[in-house]
Amino acid sequence: MAHSDGDAPEVQVRPDGSVQPDDAARETLGRRAGRFGLVVDLHGLLVLRGEHAPRVQMAGEILNRMTVMEVVNVIATSNWRGRLHIVGPENSRSLELDQGALKGARSDASADRLGEVLFRAGVLTREQVREIAQDAGNKRFGELAVERGWIDAQTLYQHLQGQVEEIFFASLLVAEGHFAFVVGDEEEEEELGTTVHLPVQALLMEGVQRIDEMALFRDKIPSMQLCPVPQPDVPAPPKQDEDTRRVLAACDGDRTIDDLARVTGLGEFGATKAVYHLLQTKQVVLQSPRKVDPDQVRQLVGRFNEVLQDIFVAVATYGGLEQTRATLDAWIQGSGYGPYFGGGVDDLGAIDPDHVAKALEGVDTEHPLEALHQALHELAAFALFSATTTLPRDQELALARDVNARLKAVRL
Repeated sequence: MAHSDGDAPEVQVRPDGSVQPDDAARETLGRRAGRFGLVVDLHGLLVLRGEHAPRVQMAGEILNRMTVMEVVNVIATSNWRGRLHIVGPENSRSLELDQGALKGARSDASADRLGEVLFRAGVLTREQVREIAQDAGNKRFGELAVERGWIDAQTLYQHLQGQVEEIFFASLLVAEGHFAFVVGDEEEEEELGTTVHLPVQALLMEGVQRIDEMALFRDKIPSMQLCPVPQPDVPAPPKQDEDTRRVLAACDGDRTIDDLARVTGLGEFGATKAVYHLLQTKQVVLQSPRKVDPDQVRQLVGRFNEVLQDIFVAVATYGGLEQTRATLDAWIQGSGYGPYFGGGVDDLGAIDPDHVAKALEGVDTEHPLEALHQALHELAAFALFSATTTLPRDQELALARDVNARLKAVRL
């Protein structure tokens, strides 16, 4: 498990030799219950070794971005076989290395999950990723994707191999933390996913190239959320690679570089490299994305309107419609949301989605859709609260259960 130094689990060693772990350390140590020998006792450094523990062939602190690269190079050139654990401030990764080849990898970083890999590659939509994650159960993510016909087995294997490569490259970027290369870890055979056979030296060379080139690209492309806008009067150079042409063809002024990476299937590095070349030839310029998509606003408002209308139907049954509407309109004006929600709700309890979309065009905030989502949640919650003065207790509880369940399902 990864921890930054500030929130790392702590164990207090008392003068009498007893130890007192904090809550986080107690949870961590509980997973490693057993007898341990104190094998290293240095000023500020204690190392414990359990019974039947695997051999630790190398271990140390990650001091900069060269550390992991150098360690991997030593392991590969020495033809060692074992598992390299890289523990950074936020995430942990493991690389299975065998005689100069990468055989597998695993990671607890959300960005390294197969669903995210397939989403970034443009193979699955965000909704498909969510659906599989919810239904996975004991089945593998990739297995379900194949069963549903969203990807074939051959393409899946290619992306599984790509997932292993991406975990490897991400490991090279870890600039602080700790590492341990262990051999003969028979007690804890964690599954490392797809078995591959990738030459480590070739991966290291590509990793170095990516690091160097991305540093160059970031001077002109500081964010993946910028939108390349084609310049129609600028001719293409005589020799332009296929990836760059694909990215240019997909540019429409609204798609971000992140979007282009998915649409073209080139991934972050490939799309960024292509956009950099297009900037060099002046075929595109970069602009900030529109703050908010009007269609997304209307869709979001529509989902909350369905909840509000159900609340109004419930109170109308008991003659509390006018009172609830007046209370809700007063809350909208008093809350400061009046300019965005308009004069209030209509006779059915809904707010005008077109008014909201237009009002948000001029909002200067970093995450306008998230802010709208929060405001609509507050509106629906107050509408439910207002209904409690009208409904009988049993109806109030039933409505609250239904509304709360539906509000939880409304996600961006």
